[in-house]
Amino acid sequence: MPTSTTFQRGHALACEGTVGGLSVTVDLYENSVHGAHAGIFVETAEGAYRGGFGPQDTRMFRHGRVSAQIALEPAEEDGVARSPIAAGAVADVGGTYARTGRPERVHEEIEDAGQLIVTDGLNQRLRTDVSVSLLGRDVPLSCGTAFAFDLLVRAYPAGSGGNSASA
Repeated sequence: MPTSTTFQRGHALACEGTVGGLSVTVDLYENSVHGAHAGIFVETAEGAYRGGFGPQDTRMFRHGRVSAQIALEPAEEDGVARSPIAAGAVADVGGTYARTGRPERVHEEIEDAGQLIVTDGLNQRLRTDVSVSLLGRDVPLSCGTAFAFDLLVRAYPAGSGGNSASA
């Protein structure tokens, strides 16, 4: 018998874009059980910036729209900030998404923290039109990873063999 069973729904995007020497990488993840997580890394000729949050109880994906505001701070190299930025600088990620193609079945078994975690469900690819506004610039993003998920996740004591039959 599983020690826990959860139903998890959500979305994941991993995107990047470059405009005129400004390079951006953005990761957005929203999970009905584990909350919302966001991360950003920005490189310019003047320096690098990063930001992120999570887990938070916020919605970044709603009714076909993506929206996330991520506070920026200077990235550090050897413990020293590479470039100062104005206090309160924010990256504003926004755009649209839509499910596309056929849902794909997923099955995964991993050992984590003394448990066998068995995940079964569906992933659905997303078509996206997303950009980020930051430091006075708009950067269109290309999302190499973009999907919605609907999963049944069961945790078993490690070594119990679990039940790897698909749900």
